[in-house]
This record gives sequence, structure tokens and C-alpha cells, in this order.
Amino acid sequence: MKPLRNEILACGEGPVLSREDDRAFELTYHFGKDFTAFAGHFPGHPILPAFAQLLAGECAMQTRARREVVLQRVKRAKFLKPIQPDQKITVCWREQPTDDGVQGSFTLLADGEKAATFTLVMTATGQADV
Repeated sequence: MKPLRNEILACGEGPVLSREDDRAFELTYHFGKDFTAFAGHFPGHPILPAFAQLLAGECAMQTRARREVVLQRVKRAKFLKPIQPDQKITVCWREQPTDDGVQGSFTLLADGEKAATFTLVMTATGQADV
């Protein structure tokens, strides 16, 4: 079985899109019923666990940065609506530099409805892919 991070990265659809300005972005994901994170959460009524939602935000930022990012901490997180298999998941975020990395303020939309909001503080590792 491949690591969950790689599976999330593989579920990204299309390129990262810039939004209002050069610090706001969005990326769409499709997590089918066979997506690993749904297994056991909950049998017969699968929903995307909170940790997988946070990891989807981290992976979206990694995709945009074209280098690995490492989560340092979660500041504020609200999970507002269950995310089920085969919903269109749009991760929208705004980046802000910090002294030791970057902070991303995220909103996850499930079929266009707000499902979660959270802020992640991350650092980038390695060289950017060009």
C-alpha cells in the first residue's frame, strides 16, 4: 500500500489555479469510494477523516510549491460538514510567509459547500522542481 500522502497527491485533478491574487490558490481532488482514508471511517457510512482533510491541504500546498512541505502545527481547525466518497473537493487557500516558513489558511468545499476551515504552518524542504 502506498503512503496516504502519495495517494492524496495522485487524487489531485488538474493544475493548481491562482485565485484573486498571487497568494490565493485552489486545487480540486476526487476521493473515490476505494480511497484508503475512508476504510473503517465509518463502515457503511464512509466520511473523510479530519487528518486526511488536513493532509489534503498540505498536499495542495506541496503541489503548488513543487517541493515537499512539512507541517509544523495546526492553528484553528473547524470541520463543518462530512465529506463523503465521490464528492468534488476543492481546496482553496491563501499563503502568507512567516519567519520560519509559510502559513496557509484553507477552506475545503465539498460539492461547492464549505466543509472545513483550518490554518496550517509549514516549512518547505529541498529544491523546487522546475
